[in-house]
Amino acid sequence: MGRRSPLVTLAATAVGLVVLLAVNSTVTGNTDLTQTGGATPTPTATTTTPAATPSTTPSTPSTTPPQTATPPTQPTAVYVGRTTGREATVAIAVKNGRAVAYVCDGRRLEAWLTGPFRDNQVVLRSRTGERLVAAIGAKSATGSLTLHGRTLRFAISVAGPPAGLYRSASKSRTIGWIVLPDGSQVGVDNDGTPAPAPRLDPERGVASVGGVRVTAQPITGDETF
Repeated sequence: MGRRSPLVTLAATAVGLVVLLAVNSTVTGNTDLTQTGGATPTPTATTTTPAATPSTTPSTPSTTPPQTATPPTQPTAVYVGRTTGREATVAIAVKNGRAVAYVCDGRRLEAWLTGPFRDNQVVLRSRTGERLVAAIGAKSATGSLTLHGRTLRFAISVAGPPAGLYRSASKSRTIGWIVLPDGSQVGVDNDGTPAPAPRLDPERGVASVGGVRVTAQPITGDETF
């Protein structure tokens, strides 16, 4: 036993040295790694996905024009009839914002009147100063007129062809006809000396004056003369 103790002691000492060297080596290695940063873990980058932006489609400006009020439709018609006291026959034609009227007694008194047609009203004048005022409806026209100083009232009705207002004009004469719904006619032939108008064929628009054929045109209301 006394001889083995030094050997055991030597072996234990050797083992302790080896352990000490190993520990120092580990500590030194760790210190180098810490100083160089080689063992420092790289922080993980956190990526934040931005919130999706709602898709906005730009609005397309409307190309539809704003609606405008439609003006009331004005009638296009011819009204014929007699004055209240049957002193004269009256015809009024309206079209495109214009109106023409003819008044005659079938013998020698007559007047052609023209003017605007607005808001279902007409105010017409002749070249010799006669005046006619009337309210125009869908089926009738009512008003008053002056004829050679006399004021006459009337209520006349709308009429369709061949009833209506006709006129023939030349350098030497003017003839006016009012054809009533019952086929009767009233008119004046004026060549400087007024006289009853000759019979008119409204279907053909012709008449004969002293054996000479004359042509008549239907008056619609937008004529100027």
